Amino acid sequence: MSFKNILTKIPEELQNEIIEMDVFLKAFRPLKFKRTVDKRKINYVASDYGISYAILPLDSEPTQHFGWYYLYDKEAEKWYRKTDYFEETLIEIAKNNPSSAERIFNALNECTLCKDHPCSAILYKHNDKQKQACYGRTILSLSNDGFNDTKAFFQSLNALVGQE
Repeated sequence: MSFKNILTKIPEELQNEIIEMDVFLKAFRPLKFKRTVDKRKINYVASDYGISYAILPLDSEPTQHFGWYYLYDKEAEKWYRKTDYFEETLIEIAKNNPSSAERIFNALNECTLCKDHPCSAILYKHNDKQKQACYGRTILSLSNDGFNDTKAFFQSLNALVGQE
């Protein structure tokens, strides 16, 4: 399915939000997002930093989610992540918008009993709280606040990695 085709299946207001997010993400450097589309989602990957972002507008409960993905090292026979700047990014967001940082932290996909061995949960801390996040994923609604929080996250992350 193409980007245009997936947009035709959702309300116009949501189409506009997604188009705006698409333009927003593609403008970033040093993060360089590449977009792909399948039957049910629009996916963006910044492979240099190992982070992905997906919009799932056709699900029964439309969401967006982001996080650092795992890679497999065949020689060492282990899973790893390229980077993970989640906590550092939240600190940057909290300087100007503490409520956004709090919403993003609260949106972590909290781990319950894990099926995989070893467990893929990542322990994150923010202020005086901590959470075990399944695959380190953050899941937000496709609401105005959700899109604004996602934009704040990627804007702060881009600035952070630009300082390297």
